[in-house]
Amino acid sequence: MKTKKYLIAGALMLAMSTPAMAQDVDYAVALKPIVVAIEAAPNDPKAAKDLIKEYQKNFKKSEEAIVALGNVYLLQHNYDAATEIANNIINNKKYKGSLAYVLLGDIAALKDSIGNAGAAATQYQNAITVDPQNVTAYERYAKVFRHVNSKVAVQKLEELRKVKPDYPVEATAAEIMLGDGKYKEALEWYAKANPANMSEDNFYNYGFAAYITKDYQRALDVVKQGLQKFPNSEYLSRIAMMASVELKDYASAINYGKVVFAGSGKKVANDYDVCAKALCGAQQYDEAINTVNKALELDKNNIEPLKTLAAIYAAQGNDDKALEVQQEYLSKSKKATNNDWATLANTYIAKAEGLTDRAAKNAVLAKAFDVYEQMVSKFPTISDWVWLNQANVAQLMNDPDKVAEIYQKVAAYEEAKPTLDEDSKSYLENVYYGLGYYYSKKGNKPLADEYFNKVLKINPNNDGAKKALGM
Repeated sequence: MKTKKYLIAGALMLAMSTPAMAQDVDYAVALKPIVVAIEAAPNDPKAAKDLIKEYQKNFKKSEEAIVALGNVYLLQHNYDAATEIANNIINNKKYKGSLAYVLLGDIAALKDSIGNAGAAATQYQNAITVDPQNVTAYERYAKVFRHVNSKVAVQKLEELRKVKPDYPVEATAAEIMLGDGKYKEALEWYAKANPANMSEDNFYNYGFAAYITKDYQRALDVVKQGLQKFPNSEYLSRIAMMASVELKDYASAINYGKVVFAGSGKKVANDYDVCAKALCGAQQYDEAINTVNKALELDKNNIEPLKTLAAIYAAQGNDDKALEVQQEYLSKSKKATNNDWATLANTYIAKAEGLTDRAAKNAVLAKAFDVYEQMVSKFPTISDWVWLNQANVAQLMNDPDKVAEIYQKVAAYEEAKPTLDEDSKSYLENVYYGLGYYYSKKGNKPLADEYFNKVLKINPNNDGAKKALGM
């Protein structure tokens, strides 16, 4: 597996148009100084002139090598030079020309700003006509045509299966859908694929697609199947580790992590972050902290592992350290969610639960209350949900008047809506009942009965309200 993705790319990335050949190493080495020279002076048409002349002389018998030079120009968006090389090959009877047609297709695909695929598909078809065994041409045709007509794209792959019976049509179709972010369609195609014909990349992407759609068991099952075919694959083990953490199978996640870190591939911050979560789940807290700190060291711009570090401290029962890290994360993050803020509030609540002195307990709960107060302004669309959580804190503080005040805000918020969804109805039922109970305790039976009757308008089967009304 030469290159591994950590995320699935959403756009068509055109790689070199030449297949792997025995002499690739020779011309690949010879291309390196040419690439360096062209990149150093991209606007100089004479850049690497002598090197290119020598290269063309040394590899004049190799269509693959000359097309590779064309790709160098293509990747620099020097379409004229790339096109000239492709046409020279096609007009030279010594060459087949199929690879050159693929290069012309790649040029057309990159130049096409509206995605009509016509020009590129024509060139890829020319490549197929010249060489029906040119797998790259079929694949490129399918990729550029997927936006125009996905059925035609897959039909082109079916044509390839006629000349190569073991070609993984379904897996390739899945990869095409995956490239467009169509995870559901990709998973449907992967499910039809023959695992015997699937590559390590196929299993990796299949598992990733299942993982990203939160089908964690499927992701794990897929990469387990892949690991039977590609034992000790660090890439498949990476997905297995991630899925196992989500499934709370921490022991397995740790074992998969060992395979990941034993491999020679590049490790990213997320690898250490996920492994730290597994270690935390297995209550190996010290090692978990060391591991997540490696994630923070590896990518200092990525502060997401701070959430894992805070969770580890919380699991340890070290609420003060958890609060410190959570506050650091919230102060630095531009994408903190309502769940991140709610986690901070919950940590204050957890700390308060461990205190026996009422004044000290309420002082900590007041901080949780304040977090929810901040959330109302940060996330106004979920104000009702935030207020209800805030009311729970007020209840823990033994402040029924504050609870009633918040319930009244929730009731007004829901009553102002033109229509009520199930959540809104549930919120109203709860706060109406709570207000009925509050006023009954206050000795205000008429107002209490008014709220209990409101409960029954929302839910006629509420036994508590019926009992309170003597029904």
